[in-house]
Amino acid sequence: MRETVLHDVTSETEWREQAGCRAYPPILFFGADDSEPQSERRIREDEAKQVCAGCLVRQECLAYALSTREAYGIWGGLTEVERRVHLRKRI
Repeated sequence: MRETVLHDVTSETEWREQAGCRAYPPILFFGADDSEPQSERRIREDEAKQVCAGCLVRQECLAYALSTREAYGIWGGLTEVERRVHLRKRI
């Protein structure tokens, strides 16, 4: 049974190998810290979303972030706040 669980986790994250964000520094998607000025955060998030817009596995990334309730960062082109709104609309 343990082997099956490991296989499922692997198959659920294989999409990461094709993620467009792999060519960019994580700070673009997650920020440096909570003291980031709002204006700079918006610019950074817009740049990250542009990367996501052209990503081949955007839908898989977003589905992963929604299912795991990722609390931080840009995933599948959505911020943490946008993902929470998306989840509330699905209910």
